[in-house]
Amino acid sequence: MNILIERLVLGAAALVIGLGLGWAVRGLVSYNPASENVTAYQDWRVACPPASAKELSCEMQEDVLDGKSGSIVVRVGITSEKGKPELGLTLPLGVALPPGVGLVLGTDKPKVFSFRTCKDVGCIAVMPLDAPTQVALNAAKDGKVLVAGLDGKVVAIPISFKGYSDAISAYHGAEVRRASWVWRLVS
Repeated sequence: MNILIERLVLGAAALVIGLGLGWAVRGLVSYNPASENVTAYQDWRVACPPASAKELSCEMQEDVLDGKSGSIVVRVGITSEKGKPELGLTLPLGVALPPGVGLVLGTDKPKVFSFRTCKDVGCIAVMPLDAPTQVALNAAKDGKVLVAGLDGKVVAIPISFKGYSDAISAYHGAEVRRASWVWRLVS
């Protein structure tokens, strides 16, 4: 009877080890480091370059469209530059540059930051995404971007947080998978 119990225990242990190894091998074999992907989470999307492009990172974005023309009025993006998280806003050409741009999350005071540059895609403002701002983003139910037009009038552009929590979770998970082959074993 003891031999039967020993064989059952050894068989169960071999099965568990085999399943674990199979799962790990599946993770390594099925992950293609040369593929890029874009996944939508309601109003947000997460775009990741291939893992083989080590100098690039994933980006999380929301495009706010003009209801009449369908053109992009603001693009909100979260990414990292040299390992440091950043929040970027891209607005169309024709905004007043000296006042900068403001970001209001919920009932918080506006965070104002400067435009970095203007290119053919629009004027780009970037700020470091510090811990308090990340906490405010995670807790926000609504927000708006404040920008001054060339006429000096401030315009408040509402941004959506539908899908934000799923997108930020996917963004962080994708960054970890891109950087760590060990994580690919278990994901």
